[in-house]
Amino acid sequence: MPIYKAMEIMVADADTQVIEGATDSSKLGKKLEDVGISADHVSADGATVTQIRMDGKHCRCMMHQNDNYIVIVTVEDSFYQQGGMIAIFIVGAYLVLASCCITYMFSKVMKERLEKEKLIYTSNTDELTRCLNRHAYENDMKKLNLSEEWVYISADLNGLKQANDSYGHMAGDELICAAADCMRDSFHEYGKVYRIGGDEFAVIITENTSQVEELIHGFDSNVANWHGKFVDSMTVSYGWVFSTERNWGSAYEISKAADARMYQSKERYYKKSGADRR
Repeated sequence: MPIYKAMEIMVADADTQVIEGATDSSKLGKKLEDVGISADHVSADGATVTQIRMDGKHCRCMMHQNDNYIVIVTVEDSFYQQGGMIAIFIVGAYLVLASCCITYMFSKVMKERLEKEKLIYTSNTDELTRCLNRHAYENDMKKLNLSEEWVYISADLNGLKQANDSYGHMAGDELICAAADCMRDSFHEYGKVYRIGGDEFAVIITENTSQVEELIHGFDSNVANWHGKFVDSMTVSYGWVFSTERNWGSAYEISKAADARMYQSKERYYKKSGADRR
């Protein structure tokens, strides 16, 4: 549709009233009030028609607002008076067309944003447990600051292979998901939970690190009180390390130290229970 010399189209953000699109590029970035348009009487229920003075000329202004944008079509009075019903039709057509275009563009942007967020979520989330996955873990490990205090917890399920062999892989999956749920319930408010292997998990606590022993106690309670459909109970071995315990060369050194403590815990569990070490 052609743009007539006596007409202008503008699109402004409904919240800020900043003009984000215009047939006259000199108006981009300005607020509606800066170009002589008041949005005080804009109605989301339909088009609002008002008289304004813009660029030294008297104009008839039609505005329509949706949830996110205000669409404005202006036509100089001289053109409006000369054209009569034709001018009314043209202005109305422009307003409807502009509103449709904005709605389409907004829906397209939202769809692309949702697809991008879904892709990011999928690429960083473990499908079985809905914890963060190894990919997210590696990215976050690179971002950790060794000069700040945080806690790395290494955790590992006990007896997963035995459960798989005795009750089937559905029992093993139940144990893995249960461990993940217990970790999320205990730690998610203070950090992130990752599944980094079959029955291996890592937790990185970055907030309220002084309360880590209380959080661990809560985790122990969650694990002890769990009962499943295929397996009646579970146990988890873990070890944790503070980033401030000594001068570390990297975050991976801290993870290895936490792994060593986790395996010490696992050794104590097997000695005490006499369970199969598999």
